Amino acid sequence: MSAPSNPPTKMTHPLPLSSTLHDLALLRASDLDLAALLPQSPDSAGVEQASAIEESVQRSLEFSREARAALKLLYSDAVGLEGAKVEDVRGRLDDVVSGLDA
Repeated sequence: MSAPSNPPTKMTHPLPLSSTLHDLALLRASDLDLAALLPQSPDSAGVEQASAIEESVQRSLEFSREARAALKLLYSDAVGLEGAKVEDVRGRLDDVVSGLDA
């Protein structure tokens, strides 16, 4: 069996900085508009993703409205006042029922 080869002592870079800078300089000098290479109209997957995002935003807005309403109700005395009214009516009905039984 052969001995494993040792890695070279000098590290090789897959994208050397000098080559990258040279390529970027060529692109700049060529006046190439990279945005023109992109597709102009969104494909169906992009439209579906945009509608899914819009739906998510709408659900989030609805949730925040409902959460604000619940917090507003929590910190107001409306629930306590309605509870007191219900207890008052219940007490009166109990009195009526006990008066009918007598």
